[in-house]
Amino acid sequence: MQVSLLAVIALAAVLASGTAAEDITFVEDDSTSAEGGQGAASPFAGAGEAAARKDAVPGYVELSSGLNVPGKIYTTRARRLKIYNLKRETYEYVPVPALKSIEVAVEWERMDKEWRFKEAGNPEKVYTGREYPVRSLAWTLTLRNGHEIRGHVLGQPLYVQRKGKAEQFILHQREKGAVGQRLADLIYIRRVEFGPEAYNRAVEELEGKAEAPGEAKD
Repeated sequence: MQVSLLAVIALAAVLASGTAAEDITFVEDDSTSAEGGQGAASPFAGAGEAAARKDAVPGYVELSSGLNVPGKIYTTRARRLKIYNLKRETYEYVPVPALKSIEVAVEWERMDKEWRFKEAGNPEKVYTGREYPVRSLAWTLTLRNGHEIRGHVLGQPLYVQRKGKAEQFILHQREKGAVGQRLADLIYIRRVEFGPEAYNRAVEELEGKAEAPGEAKD
């Protein structure tokens, strides 16, 4: 696959040349279609999709609820994770195989009031007495060589496949809950760690809770 091959070549070149980590910049490439030039492909191409994809990486997703979800992790085929680098003030496009971890920082969170129009045709709004949670997040992407990119991610998906099923998680900058929910009800990704060791730790935790997703394979 073109994306994963380019990622491996670029990362290997950086490590071999000794280039300073802060000099790395990931830019958008032309990998906008699926393999074979057949157009955009669904990330769900059957139970063996993640195993067949070279950019699927073992690891786990940790949620704010404390739940760890292990599996093969990947994003939409022929796409990279798009992040706005706050330091450089530019977008960067990072391939999943280049990642060591993803961590989130809560910039702010609060309960907002629900308002509605007092009556039809009247611009005046009244407070309904109900509230909903909102939260702003910043993400830190750490590469396998230690380079960090901190910024905002706008609706980028990650898929975690295990037991033949893929679960979708979305990396947002801003999250909004339903009316009546509390901040604790608005579950978000706290951390993503990549690699067989990370995967196996999460599996062992699940096995301790009488669950066994299976063993990681390189």
